[in-house]
Amino acid sequence: MAGYTHPKFEFWLLLHFEEGNAIANSQDCTRRLKRHLPEFDKSINSGQFPREMIDIATGRAKQKDNPPCTDWPRHIGNTTVYRLVEKILEAE
Repeated sequence: MAGYTHPKFEFWLLLHFEEGNAIANSQDCTRRLKRHLPEFDKSINSGQFPREMIDIATGRAKQKDNPPCTDWPRHIGNTTVYRLVEKILEAE
């Protein structure tokens, strides 16, 4: 199982903090993420994303994935990483 994000993985991270509406490109995504994680530099500290935030991001991603993607997100501001995360959490 794979998860894809358009424009980039950072969009999945952004959904932990906000709805992620009106993302125009990858630079916009990074800029918005850095409002919430000023020191973000492509490394991820899992402690910054407690289960409650993961659940919120999953809900936001599901709302945006409508109708559900069958392969990869074709529109900016979409992610299927939540599917992978759900599978990982189910296995715990």
